[in-house]
Order: sequence, then structure tokens, then C-alpha cells
Amino acid sequence: MTDPAPRVAIYDLDRTVLRKPTFTLFLLWAAAREAPWRLLLVPLLAALMIGYALRLYGRDRFKPAAIRLMLGPHLTPARAAGLAAKFASWRVPRDVPPGAQACIARDRAEGYRLLMATAAPEFYAGAIADALGFDAIVASRHQRDPDGNWLPGLDGPNCYGAEKARRVAEWLAAHAPDGAAHIRAYSDHVSDAPTFALADQAWLVGRGKKFVRLAAQHGWQVADFEEATAGAAAKVQ
Repeated sequence: MTDPAPRVAIYDLDRTVLRKPTFTLFLLWAAAREAPWRLLLVPLLAALMIGYALRLYGRDRFKPAAIRLMLGPHLTPARAAGLAAKFASWRVPRDVPPGAQACIARDRAEGYRLLMATAAPEFYAGAIADALGFDAIVASRHQRDPDGNWLPGLDGPNCYGAEKARRVAEWLAAHAPDGAAHIRAYSDHVSDAPTFALADQAWLVGRGKKFVRLAAQHGWQVADFEEATAGAAAKVQ
């Protein structure tokens, strides 16, 4: 008798597992906690965000610049770990919608390995994944200096869109090498279509007719994580 195929449930972070996007929130929270004077730099952060919105540069340049502006040129391992743990304890569970809690609990009970796949920086997204009991994470990686300090610059491309799918596929190849894994995927955004393409079951997370139409166009299902019954609904669809 052959062993059953491994099971993997892939969750996006921002606006999926957590209601609010984390990147700017983390920068402002960390600056206020550590060096409130850096909040005087918020207009410069807003200017960076406007430049990104106008497509003057991409995420790969915006994120390092924003981190350097609000957190400084480097984060020691101890400082990064401390900030990440405190930020995760602040956001979890208060910002986890009931449907996300239900789906995570259901997938765990059904034997799925929980993989968080996010464009958020690995150093704090990892703490959030740990707080939620995830088994693994793929996220945007940042450079480190020879002493192990985290640097603002990205170590490779931003973990978004096709790059996220590539990183997920790389993880799957290492943890389900025969390619027989049964995969569920959850995300709030169409940019995760490449990751959905890897899944046997994919749910677009959101509420309203726009999400229903978009999911129907792509052959995805819809899960409203603001409903506590989202886990049961996803199970039967």
C-alpha cells in the first residue's frame, strides 16, 4: 500500500491571514516604539510610496528604501527578533479574521502542512507564521552583513507574483519531491494566480461581487474570511 500524497496548504499573509497589510504598519510601529523621532520622516515615506504608486520604481527599490528610512541601515539579529516577536504578538490573534482561523484549524486537522507565502520581509513575517503555528514560510529575504545583521537591501527578487510561485515550487520540490502533493492555496489578490496554478484547490479571499466574478473567470473558489463558517464552506466546495 502506497503512502498518501503529502498535503500542503499555502496562505498569503496581507489581507488574507491578517486583515491589514503589514509592511508600512510594521515600519511605523517599529519607529514609534524604538525611535519616535523617525516619525518626523513620515512625509519622506509618503513620497516614496507616491513614487512607487506612479511606477517610478518597483517594489525591489521601494522596500529597501522604506526600511532604511524608518529602521536605519541595519538590524542586529537580536533587535530584529525582538521587534518581530512583539509585532507578531500585537497582530495575532487580534487581526486574524474568523474565517482564516477556521481554515487554518481545518487544514491542520486534515493533515495539511501550513506554508505561508508572502512578499513581506522574512524577519517579521516568520514571527507571525510561528505565532499562527505554520510549518514553513517563503518570504522576501533581506541581505545580511558578515556579522549577521539584517540589511535593508533584498537578497534576490521581491517574493511576489511569479517569483512567489517560483519560491513555492522550489519549496515543494524539496518537501514533496515526487510532485504528488495535494495543494490548497488562499490569497486575496489576483497577483497570486501563478501560485494558484500550482494548487489543486484555490480560494480567492474576499467579499463582494467583484471577487465572485474574478474567481469565476479563473476557475477559483471564493472564501469570505470575515465569516466564521469560511472554513466549512471551503471544505464542501
